[in-house]
Amino acid sequence: MFNWFKKKEADEHDLEFTFKPRPINKAKETINDMSLIKSIYKGYIVTKTGYLVALIETTGINLELLDEEEQEFAFEDFNSFLMNTLGDSSNEQQQYLDIPMPVKLDDYVLSYKKRYLEEEHPERKQLIASYIDDFTNRTIQNEMSTKRHFLVLREKINDKSLSSLDMKVQELNDKVTTYINRLEDTFETHDLQAKKLFTDEILDILKNQFNYSGK
Repeated sequence: MFNWFKKKEADEHDLEFTFKPRPINKAKETINDMSLIKSIYKGYIVTKTGYLVALIETTGINLELLDEEEQEFAFEDFNSFLMNTLGDSSNEQQQYLDIPMPVKLDDYVLSYKKRYLEEEHPERKQLIASYIDDFTNRTIQNEMSTKRHFLVLREKINDKSLSSLDMKVQELNDKVTTYINRLEDTFETHDLQAKKLFTDEILDILKNQFNYSGK
């Protein structure tokens, strides 16, 4: 990937982003051929079309627990957030994603395994073993899922030079921090929390999108 962002001076044409999305040739191309993602750099996605992309994950707001007036206030808060970040004269673009993801029960199963080893009563030990077996099978089959909420931000990279990439990383760092602060301030009454996703978390999401079953 690092060779793609040339460190030395190069011909101006070589530094331009010329890739254009095209129809997918199903069953005849690899995931890498079909994907718009070139690589991940310092916790951001680099696309073949020349964008640096950030993922911000937020906690959800359960509107079903709010009465009609509270729901109206929540929508007004969201509208206020959009106006503050987009506005009439802004060229900013945002994308909101709700993605179902398998629930990870590894830590939960591990705690039951510890209880199993410490338990001396045969019947309780057998009951704990049944829990371990059930949760393990559910994890393997990805039978339990939860919906996760993401805000996608992006910055256009000027060219394929490493200096341009690092400059956009800094700009996107500042933008992500601003958005997180605005989100949490705007929805403070709903105790909304937001965080930037890093490389391992992004890879986990991408892997899930390519192969949800994990098989």
